[in-house]
Amino acid sequence: MNRFTRAAALLAATMATVGTAWSTAPVADATSTAASGSVTVHADQTLASVGEDALGVDDWQTDSEAGASAAGRLLRADGVRLRELSTGPWDDTYRWRTNSFDPDPITGDPSPKAEPWQSWAAHVQKTGAQMMVHVNYGSTADDGPAGTDIGPQEAAAWVRQANIVDHDHIKYWAIGEEVWGNGYMYPHATEPDHHAVKTPAEYGRNVVRFAKAMKAVDPSIKIGVELAPFASIGGKDWNDPVLAAAGDSVDFADVHWYNYGQGAAGNTDAALFASTGRIAPTMAAVHQQITANLGAHARQVQTVIGETNTTSADPGVQSTTIPSALYAADDVTTWLEQGAADVSWFDSRHKAQQDHAGSPDDPDGLGYGTWGMLSDGPRSCQTNTQGQQVCEPPLNTPYPSYYGYGMAARLAAPGARLVSTTGAGAMIVTHAAVQRSGTLVVLIENEDPQASHEVRLDYTGYRPARTGTAYTYGAGATTPTRSPGSARSVRLAPYSMTELVLARR
Repeated sequence: MNRFTRAAALLAATMATVGTAWSTAPVADATSTAASGSVTVHADQTLASVGEDALGVDDWQTDSEAGASAAGRLLRADGVRLRELSTGPWDDTYRWRTNSFDPDPITGDPSPKAEPWQSWAAHVQKTGAQMMVHVNYGSTADDGPAGTDIGPQEAAAWVRQANIVDHDHIKYWAIGEEVWGNGYMYPHATEPDHHAVKTPAEYGRNVVRFAKAMKAVDPSIKIGVELAPFASIGGKDWNDPVLAAAGDSVDFADVHWYNYGQGAAGNTDAALFASTGRIAPTMAAVHQQITANLGAHARQVQTVIGETNTTSADPGVQSTTIPSALYAADDVTTWLEQGAADVSWFDSRHKAQQDHAGSPDDPDGLGYGTWGMLSDGPRSCQTNTQGQQVCEPPLNTPYPSYYGYGMAARLAAPGARLVSTTGAGAMIVTHAAVQRSGTLVVLIENEDPQASHEVRLDYTGYRPARTGTAYTYGAGATTPTRSPGSARSVRLAPYSMTELVLARR
């Protein structure tokens, strides 16, 4: 990836790790064309290889449409190859036998109605996607005699039912969900955990118990641990003690990544876009922790970005407008370039969240935000803070993030080599990949809300045909458009992206 330099003050604003949601102002009309920039695609410099199930999406388990064929077709067409059943903190209260959530002070009471996991798994199998689930680590902890944890036995029985009896072939099994939010790292717990000891070392030791019981049923599954996307909070380290205690039981690390808000000073699209600059150092830190604690076994441990989106709370403007598309394409591809085995967008569909209509957080006037790539339909109507009823569009209508994710999926197809790009110019982001077939795909984004940019293209290690196919999506577009494209130059309108598909000559 090539990310052109932003102002130093803006970059400094992106270094905090926890805060509020992002917002933005309306997009201005294009008033000028910026000076041309030049980008070189280095097809002979491989950054990473793309696996068969490298692009995923989370399915919220209370979504009655998560297992519907219409959604499955749309997600498959968008490049989704892994589906993750994820319902946030409710995962740590989920009873698979009764398909219900235990009431818990953190998640609230009464708990929501869970859709049948078996119906979901049967549907996902038909789409050809791989699967990932989170086993209950929280509310099982005090079920046994004297408050002992029956979680490993309950999880092993789930593996038996899913993979041995039902033949669902669920590959990824994470132990808990964001367990680092159990109250050890900071005083206000966000994740249910009824274990008497909530230290990361105790979690790591329990992972060993879960893994032993579950792999005794199906040795082919992969066991995951929940790692924090930041080094520490208040000087408390989570990741190193977890990995040291879990040891060789770990097959993958599940890391959740959001553009954690930077406060009022960071409520801009530019801050959102610049936040992907933190991905490389974050992944480097996670890899360093895995290597330092797991030794030779570290080479067999994958890093999975099990959740990612524009923000972890109060999804506002970026969730329903073009910035989410630009961010999604850059975010997903950057993680894969840094060696992530999978990157899953959170989520496929989600109930609309109330937003302040007409505020700086809502320039489109919708009065709601959503994490979903697809619309939840009129059933998600909300009354906004101005007393107006606002509704999502018809069920399964794609939001901009769907199209941005699709751009990333076309580039990062299974078996592709993600390659380096370099260049100079303001607010231009580029990614490139050589496909199994030998086709070269180049993605170019213009994150400038006001000016068009002309980008000249050069290549090393590859001689592209003079023309190819261009897919373009941006402000004012309903869906991406397809047209002939030049291998030598691209003109990008404000807030738009173009993807070139070029054959070798």
